[in-house]
Amino acid sequence: MNQDSTRDATTSERFDRAPHASHYELVVLGSGPGGHRAAIQAAKLGKRVLVIEKQRMGGACLHTGTIPSKALREAALVCVPDGGSLLRPVMARTHRVIEEECSVIEEQLGRNKVEFVNGLGSFVDKNHVKVENAAGSFQVRGDIILIATGTRPRRPPELDFDDEILFDSDSILGLDTQPRSLLVLGAGVIGCEYASIFARMGVNVTLVEGRAALLPSIDQEIVTALLKQFEKSQISVRLSTKFSNVRRVVGSQGRPMAAVDLTDPEKSATEHFDAVLYCLGRTGNFEALNLAAVGLSAEERGTIAVNRNYQTSISHIYAVGDIIGAPALAASSAEQGRLAALHAFTGQVAEFPDTFPYGIYTIPEISSVGFQESQLASRKIKYVVGKAQYNELARGKMIQDEHGFLKLIVHAKTHRVVGIHVIGTSATELVHIGQVAMAFGANVEFFVDNVFNYPTLAEAYKVAAYNAINQLKALRS
Repeated sequence: MNQDSTRDATTSERFDRAPHASHYELVVLGSGPGGHRAAIQAAKLGKRVLVIEKQRMGGACLHTGTIPSKALREAALVCVPDGGSLLRPVMARTHRVIEEECSVIEEQLGRNKVEFVNGLGSFVDKNHVKVENAAGSFQVRGDIILIATGTRPRRPPELDFDDEILFDSDSILGLDTQPRSLLVLGAGVIGCEYASIFARMGVNVTLVEGRAALLPSIDQEIVTALLKQFEKSQISVRLSTKFSNVRRVVGSQGRPMAAVDLTDPEKSATEHFDAVLYCLGRTGNFEALNLAAVGLSAEERGTIAVNRNYQTSISHIYAVGDIIGAPALAASSAEQGRLAALHAFTGQVAEFPDTFPYGIYTIPEISSVGFQESQLASRKIKYVVGKAQYNELARGKMIQDEHGFLKLIVHAKTHRVVGIHVIGTSATELVHIGQVAMAFGANVEFFVDNVFNYPTLAEAYKVAAYNAINQLKALRS
């Protein structure tokens, strides 16, 4: 539910129309992964569903977030330079993916007999929602109402986001000229992803982070490997560095540039960049909902509080996805939407799985599921780590990725696999093998006793398992 762009408005059909009915069993505000999945789940239960989306079907996930950034990454990996710049073919390929996926979502909703309209949805009272669009203003009743309006990039008022020199992670998708230099402010997941994507396109990237560590929630051995690859990609990573006073100036060749004051423990200096990408936080899209009409309010950073079944303090009003805070992943939002619909219409208690993966689409990509070493150490749980380097695998040599690796964290007493961390090609795909094994309580011997296609990266599980078993034997001796 972020602001639409001129590109979006001219290339996709909008559905500015009156709802077909005045009463629905489920009214969904927002059509991102959470709203989309909740709507389809309710429809499969035979419920009459209306989805209201301010801009285009698919929400921020499809149009400005997950899908564009990941499509941009894949395009950057395969596109060839066009006159010295990769930006034009990369952006064109990315926008094609968005358009095609938007059509898929609309077709899925239609096939499941979910009604959807474009418009601004807001509460009138605890059971009624107003829809405003180009066709007029309409009111509908919902037995169940689900909020899935997502988030948008935080834009501090002291910064002038002109979307020409200073961008956020939404507006960067409208970039039409490849910059020679890019400053990325914030080395969280989004900042790291975009830094590696633009570096791959030949941009001179500087990644600034105020904290002393990069991605502190990720296995630190993986982070160390990522930093080495960033260095190889000539990304300048500057930790413990603060910024201030981002301003537009005229460069030496008469073109506009950004002047930014950067301060680290050793020095403070004004530096110049062709563009700046601000990636420091997101905030919930709640302002237009008129939450006060139903006695709800947003918490810090615009999130809405819910219980384990995704109910707000009003039992028939649910909320899912980024608007309720962490983990704020597209995949987790979709599952939350499904569980919320099941609870609303069948009473099934929401059981979100313990073993769900995180994926970070840097170059190289990262994925993990389960415990980190530091977490087990802090709980005084004994464990061993089995590792497999991609350069040990025939497939790793074939694809020329000899820097990736997979690590299994194994409970020393039970031999159960309790954590998996991967960096390298197909990490976000590879992690699911271990995720499934963990979900079924598999021990490390499971990977030794099973056969993997050869040559594949999946063989890393068998190699890492043997490595872990050797360590377990050493502990017993």
